[in-house]
Amino acid sequence: MKKQKFLIAIDLDGTLIQHFDQIDKKSFKYLKKIAKKHYVVLATGRPYRSTKKYYDLLKLKTPIVNYNGALVHNPSDLLFPKHMETINRQHIFTIIRDNKDIILNIFSEVEDDIYLWKQDDSIKHYLHKDGGNLHIGEFEEILHENPNGAIVFSKNGSESKLANYISNKFTNEFKIRFWKSDSFVISEIYSHNTSKAVGLKHIAEYYDIKIKNTIAIGDGHNDIEMIEYVNTGIAMGNSHSELLAKANILTDTVDNHGVYKVLKKLKKEKQL
Repeated sequence: MKKQKFLIAIDLDGTLIQHFDQIDKKSFKYLKKIAKKHYVVLATGRPYRSTKKYYDLLKLKTPIVNYNGALVHNPSDLLFPKHMETINRQHIFTIIRDNKDIILNIFSEVEDDIYLWKQDDSIKHYLHKDGGNLHIGEFEEILHENPNGAIVFSKNGSESKLANYISNKFTNEFKIRFWKSDSFVISEIYSHNTSKAVGLKHIAEYYDIKIKNTIAIGDGHNDIEMIEYVNTGIAMGNSHSELLAKANILTDTVDNHGVYKVLKKLKKEKQL
C-alpha cells in the first residue's frame, strides 16, 4: 500500500525564525528531508519577497501562503491557481483621514509592491524591502490598486480606539489584530476572508489531501484558524495564549528546535 502524503504547514517568524532572520538550522535541515516525501508549505504573514530565500533553502516546489492567506501561489508551478484577497483602497484612505491624531505611519502591499505613507527607519524591518518596489507618499496619490492588507503603526495606548473604530466603521469589511512592540502599537488590517486556513484549504483541495493528513505548526494569533483547520495543530513554546488553547500538541521554542522535535516525535510514533 502506497504511503499517504501529508500536508505540513509551517509558520516562519517565531516558529522557524527568530529576530527577523535567525533561522533554526536543525529544524530547517529536518524539514528539507521531510519535504522529499510530503507537501511542506510555508504559511506566513510575510510577503513572497522575504519568504523566497527560505523556500529555496528548503528546496520546496509547493505553494506558499503569504500575507496570512491573502496570497496563495506556487512560484514553482504557474499552473497552480493563484488565490488572492484584497481590501478596498478607498477605505484605507478613510482610515488615515479619520485617525491622523493616532496613526504614526502605515504601509500596504500589492503582492511584492510596497506602498509607504512616510519614510521612517524605525519600521524598516517590517517592510521586508529586499526584492520589492517601494513607493512613498500620500496613499491617495500612490496607491492605485486594492492591496492585500495594511500594517498600521500608531501611538502607544491607541489599541482600543483603533479597534473600536474599525469594528464600528467597517464591521463587514475588515478584521484587525495587534502585534507586540515597545515603541508603538502595530496593527494589521485585513479582509474578513483572509486566513491561513483558507490558504491551506485551497492547497489541500488542489492536491486532494484529506484533513486527517494535515499538520500545522505556529506560534501567533494569525495561526489560530490554521491550527483549528488541520487534524494535528501544534503550538510552539511561548505561543499566543489563544493559540495554546486550540492546539493538540505543544512543542518547544524556536531556539530549542521545537519544529524538529515535534516532527521527529510524530515520525517515530508513525503519525507522519
